[in-house]
Amino acid sequence: MTLKTTGPEIGPDEFIFPVHTRTIAQIRYDILNQVMTVVYHDGRSRTTSGIQGPAMLRILAQRPVERSPFLLQTVI
Repeated sequence: MTLKTTGPEIGPDEFIFPVHTRTIAQIRYDILNQVMTVVYHDGRSRTTSGIQGPAMLRILAQRPVERSPFLLQTVI
């Protein structure tokens, strides 16, 4: 599930999840390096490594990103 976006080209092992919140624009995930990047609407970004794929998908599927305690404590 790779979505096309403007900006730098993404690799075959990277996924982009659009997020529609007041502060976060998208979440990028590199499955090989287990790196998650949160991209904000104002252009800033934060990166966290060591995020396993199944955990990442559970976070995205269960609740809105800004309400996730894991993301709030780890990335944001």
